[in-house]
Amino acid sequence: MGWSLALCAAGACGVESARERPVVLVTTGVAGAATAGTGGAEGAGAGGLAQGGGGVGGALPDAGADAPEDAAPDAPKDAAPDAPKDAAPPVVTATRYPYGARHSPLTTSIVTRLKAVRAKGAGRADVFAKVGDSITVNPGFLACFAKTDVNLGAHAALAPTVAFFKQTPAAAAATSFDRVTLAAVVGWSVSKAAGGSPSPIEQEVAAIDPAYAVVMLGTNDTYEQGVAILDRYLRLGVDQLLAAGVVPLLSTIPPRGDKADANRLVPEMNAVVRAVAEERGVPMMDYWQTLAALPEYGLSADGVHPQVYVSGGARPCWLTDAALSEGVNQRNLITLEALDRARRVIGGAGASDPEPPSLDGQGTHASPFVVDQLPFVHHGDTKSDGQAGWGVYSCSAADEGGREVLYRFTLAAPRRVSARVFSSDGADVDVHLLSAADPGACVARDDRHVEADLAAGTHYLAVDTFSAASGPQAGPYRVTIVPVE
Repeated sequence: MGWSLALCAAGACGVESARERPVVLVTTGVAGAATAGTGGAEGAGAGGLAQGGGGVGGALPDAGADAPEDAAPDAPKDAAPDAPKDAAPPVVTATRYPYGARHSPLTTSIVTRLKAVRAKGAGRADVFAKVGDSITVNPGFLACFAKTDVNLGAHAALAPTVAFFKQTPAAAAATSFDRVTLAAVVGWSVSKAAGGSPSPIEQEVAAIDPAYAVVMLGTNDTYEQGVAILDRYLRLGVDQLLAAGVVPLLSTIPPRGDKADANRLVPEMNAVVRAVAEERGVPMMDYWQTLAALPEYGLSADGVHPQVYVSGGARPCWLTDAALSEGVNQRNLITLEALDRARRVIGGAGASDPEPPSLDGQGTHASPFVVDQLPFVHHGDTKSDGQAGWGVYSCSAADEGGREVLYRFTLAAPRRVSARVFSSDGADVDVHLLSAADPGACVARDDRHVEADLAAGTHYLAVDTFSAASGPQAGPYRVTIVPVE
């Protein structure tokens, strides 16, 4: 596949193969075998279309090798993340981030809020921070834009953005492009970047006073318990940045070609990234999507790290058609695009994007939210959303005495589906998979994760509030529904 950047001694090199995971449109079935709270890592391809056929995203083959140095080991099944407090009161937004776009929409409402975030901070408009793991530490990621070996190819419109962020040193003699960040280290889990007081994210912000932060975390958390860890700590890191007046630019993660089980979790990890970005109303770039159509996913031979384009030497900042066959170059392009959008629209007077269609339904028994595509993400709050009335389900004796929010989805063909719920701010909500809009039709229930083989047809998912001795434990939640391959 060519030559990868020589950071291999630090564990930050290149990757492997991938087929496109198409978005599945769903219409508005009957359940088969189900498992709740499964500890196995099952990856998601796309489910079948109710109309027009269906596509299935292929899972990467098991490379048959041990994970590279920075890949996180499998966690024991009883592992649980710490419970850090949010750095700032959460601000929840209503704009949806549909699958299929390279970048999340910068709508008028989102831009207005992010301009306000910027206004309360002391960050310099032409400085950005980098947050991540070895894929960010990789010297091919952005650093070359501070030098002269740059070929933008057909993307010359990004030249003003390169010049803008190159004009001011982030610290000492380094620009934002080539600064060695305090918030990215080989082998890091998301908890390493956002944990601690001050966290490395907060330390980097204090060191360089940025306006923006490019964030990609989760590759080293691709094990079953890591999905919840990513939700918890990515939210914490995002809130730390927002509290400091810094706009996060989140990114989905690439495939894992080294371990089939890890790769099967990547779509679920990326659903978490999308759900957190959508809830907090911060920009998100879909790096996974840029790799999906590339030969071998644009990854190097270790199946973890993106590969750099080589033509008489490494050319990470070439954005020609040939160079964009590799993952490092693709990440540099999509990150430049995100920075360009931030500079022009959030930092300037550039035009905002149109508001995407809102979700149909009200989340009630009579009018469930209609899941219009799989994978699917949504966020809500059981203090106000949905309705109360279903206290006990046929698959559990737990007291779900608070409000429940109901979702409806339809499969055109049999699929295995994974649904997760993540609660925060003291809430305790549970997830229930139903074959009908009735608590007596419960197929599977868990406090975090249910997975089941479903027949073609209409199914329901209820996010319900657990009731303790002190009363219903209502509050904010994020829900993801991902087809499993």
